[in-house]
Amino acid sequence: MDAIRYIHAADLHLDTPFQGLSRETAQGGHLARLLHDATFTALERLFGFCEAEKPDFLVLAGDIYNQENYSVKAQLRLRDGCERLNRLGIRVFLAHGNHDPLDSRLNAVEWPDNVTVFGPEPERHLLEKDGRPLAVVHGISHARAREGRNLARFFQRDARYDCFQLGVLHCTVEGESKADRYAPCSLDDLKSAGLDAWALGHVHERRVLSEAPFIAYPGNAQGLHVNEPGPRGCLLVTAAPRGGSYVCDASFQLLGPVQWEKLNLDLDGVSHLDEVERRLNQCLEAAAHAADPACEAIMARVTLSGRTALDAMLHDAANQEDLAERLRHLSSGMPGVWLKDLRVETRPLTERSEYLQREDLLGETMRLAERMRGSREALQEVAGPALAPLFGHNRLRKALTPPDEAQMQALLQEAERLCVDLLEVR
Repeated sequence: MDAIRYIHAADLHLDTPFQGLSRETAQGGHLARLLHDATFTALERLFGFCEAEKPDFLVLAGDIYNQENYSVKAQLRLRDGCERLNRLGIRVFLAHGNHDPLDSRLNAVEWPDNVTVFGPEPERHLLEKDGRPLAVVHGISHARAREGRNLARFFQRDARYDCFQLGVLHCTVEGESKADRYAPCSLDDLKSAGLDAWALGHVHERRVLSEAPFIAYPGNAQGLHVNEPGPRGCLLVTAAPRGGSYVCDASFQLLGPVQWEKLNLDLDGVSHLDEVERRLNQCLEAAAHAADPACEAIMARVTLSGRTALDAMLHDAANQEDLAERLRHLSSGMPGVWLKDLRVETRPLTERSEYLQREDLLGETMRLAERMRGSREALQEVAGPALAPLFGHNRLRKALTPPDEAQMQALLQEAERLCVDLLEVR
């Protein structure tokens, strides 16, 4: 039994546009070019990493590109990279996922001899070294965009070979918080196949679901929006024989040049706008210094919190935009740091309990809000008539969905804040 080294990547989503960017951010200049090329930069780094490490093989576990984009550029760049690995004798195993299924038109290139593209039925491929079995790689691709079958149940260890055996699958494992549940399976389904390891794709967060057998998601190679924060890349896995089985050790390699971050800034007790600006700059500078040197840009969402005398001013939409615009101008001088947006979740200095004790209009309003918060009937009694013209409109009601309980509570909280701002005597 020989040690095995393989690189595991998934969800490259080549040539996919970034989501949630302002028109100003997405157009023109260095940042726009960096964002446009980010997924391809991650791909280039992946192939460079393979050339440097010279693993036994590379695994691409689905969603390499998006069928809706039909990107010729993506297909050709992937083929060119595989040609480079072919010259080094590095095999590539590619499984298709829900974004690039086999029934899409993403099959217009001729792959070099080192590339194995898994089909719609389970396959197993033997790798040999010096005439001896080195590894068996099992895999299957999604046949269609909405693959509902439990594909994991098609896998079974090949008893003919006493060597490392790996499964490649694009799937949702039970318990993973993924809204799009394609090729769903359980952890027991994967373990019962008797394989030494699994290289999974589809979940964009890096996860190790099991150490033995080693089951992992590498996460996506480049975060696509602010809800995919932190460094993104691939895994280098070393499988060493021990006691008749294999022990796997995985190390992370950064690939994505753009990193999304959610930053929180506490403004508790702050009473001057220049202090807000100073702390915001410090917050962005700290994020820049903490980033990996290979990270070329940080796209940051900053959320302001805490009790402050500036609460009402900060919640004003026009003031927020002015502050964000100034911060974007100031942060442009920091290499690689850009403000995506600014969220305000501050609170006024006065405690709610103090407002509830007051014998004035604001106190009565806050007591009404307190009753609405604790009683669904009280909330509907006030909110129902107020929302009826909107959701009862002949045309609008077809396009709008009535708010759920959580959304109603959020609206109530915002209404409280506006009442404090409008009724408080300052």
